[in-house]
Amino acid sequence: MPRPKRKRNVNQPPQMEGFKPFGIPISDLEPVILFFEEYEAIRLLDYMGMTQLQAAREMAVSRPTLTRIYEKARRTIAEAFVDGKAIFIGGGDYHTDEYWYRCEACHKLLINSEAIPSCSFCKSFKIKTLSNKPDIVEHQKHEEEPGFCICLQCNTKIPHQKGVPCREYSCPQCAKKMIRENNYHHQHYLRQGGLSGKGQ
Repeated sequence: MPRPKRKRNVNQPPQMEGFKPFGIPISDLEPVILFFEEYEAIRLLDYMGMTQLQAAREMAVSRPTLTRIYEKARRTIAEAFVDGKAIFIGGGDYHTDEYWYRCEACHKLLINSEAIPSCSFCKSFKIKTLSNKPDIVEHQKHEEEPGFCICLQCNTKIPHQKGVPCREYSCPQCAKKMIRENNYHHQHYLRQGGLSGKGQ
């Protein structure tokens, strides 16, 4: 039996939800996803200037695992830069001791030691959970079954297969990578004006 995958410690969420190239409408962009643990590896190594051994200890993983996470992050960022793709930051296989939220009304990032029902800045109840807490994960899994994978380029949908990430599929119409319909990244894409006038 394979050994259970160890979750990676992420101590600080990003201030932003992602990046997009200047001069290209979001509806014309194919996104790539940078997981929270990949963002953390970039933050510790390239921004904080830690060694790989120090960063691995900070994230509670082995140095070879840290190297794989970091190389994957670099390839994702390079793909976005060279091919002109948007970067969505979120998701992954990580652990945090705090509760992270983003307010969908004022767009503030919220970090709290306990779960909260509303935004501490604007008092809105429209807050999106970013944390990978066990109770939240189970609730999200329940909400996500069943569903569809969707192509952000042509709006084609295919049924989601349990246990297989949508990003593993290519669109049968245009061959672009697919994402989970109505998940965090899809909702963010729609808020930015994606899929306007496209598809079905």
